[in-house]
Amino acid sequence: CEALLRAKDALRGDASLDWGGGPAVAEWEGVTVSGEPPRVTGLDLRGKGLTGSIPRELRRLRLDEALFAGNALSGCVPSAFEDASTHDIASLGLPWCLRYDRIDAAGEVAGAGEWAILGGSGEVLTTWMQLRSEAATLRIHQTDAGGTSWASEFGAVAEGSLIEWREKEGCWVLYRVAGAPSAPAPGSPHWEFPVELLAHAGIGHTPGGNCSGSPGVIRADEAAPGRLRTADIRLPVLYGPYLIAPAHWRHLDYSVRYEPPPDSPAPGNIYVPDDLAEAKRLLSAYWRDPALPQGWTFWSAGSGGGIDYPHRGYCASYGNEEGYIGAIVCVSYMGLRPEFEKGVKDDEAVVTEARLIDGYPAILRYSPLGPAHDWLWAISVRIFDPATGRIYDVLGYDRTMIGANVDAVIAVARSLLPE
Repeated sequence: CEALLRAKDALRGDASLDWGGGPAVAEWEGVTVSGEPPRVTGLDLRGKGLTGSIPRELRRLRLDEALFAGNALSGCVPSAFEDASTHDIASLGLPWCLRYDRIDAAGEVAGAGEWAILGGSGEVLTTWMQLRSEAATLRIHQTDAGGTSWASEFGAVAEGSLIEWREKEGCWVLYRVAGAPSAPAPGSPHWEFPVELLAHAGIGHTPGGNCSGSPGVIRADEAAPGRLRTADIRLPVLYGPYLIAPAHWRHLDYSVRYEPPPDSPAPGNIYVPDDLAEAKRLLSAYWRDPALPQGWTFWSAGSGGGIDYPHRGYCASYGNEEGYIGAIVCVSYMGLRPEFEKGVKDDEAVVTEARLIDGYPAILRYSPLGPAHDWLWAISVRIFDPATGRIYDVLGYDRTMIGANVDAVIAVARSLLPE
């Protein structure tokens, strides 16, 4: 709703568009709302006499349908619209915004639409393996492939913004901007952005061939979503420390064992029934006080060993004000990375979602309300802190934490993170 209202004036130009006012969003002109929870999934604005431009705010909607034919629109098209399963963007004859389609192997990046990704020593990376493991800097011309200059906007790009390299379906790398951009030196046409790997697809035996790494296309307007849902996970995806794969993929032998720092000793096998003070004392190396709804009480805590590696951490259970299980909170060290997650269930009753939460890579699992809803499924939020190697888990069982109400569980998980 907010994205549509912010985009309304720029999009309509001299035409009229009835967005806003009294009717529900689903009744707005050309807007399709679907799903549970409901969200805007389609825009059909064909032949509406629109004379403005397609605002970048609309990229947030992750549309399944984007139809704009028969309008006199100007400007460029946000790359996010390319991901809609049904669109007629080509009929507009407009270039893509912030799209760079010519790699410069020499690294000079002197022409419009050119880009280069550099390693830590300043070398230009040109192979698939390098792009997914060694990237440190994106060097990008201030003018994109469509001839649009972005010099006035690049300086405002914030840390945490997303940049995607894509060669073809199933071959892409998602980078996170890791700091402030560097403006061009006098006489130079290119900017530099420090980047770090967030996610990539094409692990292992990718159907349809391997990724070559060249030439590919850079999409720098956050076209690649900061979150990946079950429907987006068609091939194995590495997202932070998580390796997510569809149900038909077997376990990929890809993990590396990490030992915890010396100052984080394993608590050992401990069980502490209903004694919060004792739990905090015995589990002090990892203990966190979660922010829970008023009236909830501590039940018990414990730590122990796992099958693949020792469980260095603890889990604590809390009861709600009605005396039922409300949530389970776990804090531990991730010894094997990447951690294999099987992302797509055959019945799709459970959604797996990878996203950033306050800059930390996270995995969410929930069963949306609807015909396929699994009422026994607890919402799971699992956040990884790369600075410490710890994972913060919350399983929500309370009635306020069902369906897709992940925000209630995320709020508890956020309270566990380092300040």
